[in-house]
Amino acid sequence: MTSCAEILHEARQFNPREFRVIASPKVIELFLDEESQHLASLSDFIGKPISLQAEAAMAQEQYDIVLL
Repeated sequence: MTSCAEILHEARQFNPREFRVIASPKVIELFLDEESQHLASLSDFIGKPISLQAEAAMAQEQYDIVLL
C-alpha cells in the first residue's frame, strides 16, 4: 500500500487532527518536489493537514504514518 492510499484508508477509519508521514530524507524531498501538488490535493480531499518529517535512520522504502 502506498503512503497516499494508506492515508486515505486511515482517514476513513479514524478522525485524527493531522497525519504525519515519517520517511527517509530522500523520500521527503521527493514529496516536497515532485509530489507536493498531489499531497496538497490529498490533504484538501481528506480535510486534514499532512506534515512531513525526515528520519535519517529509515531506509528509502520505509515509512510511517502517524495519526496526531
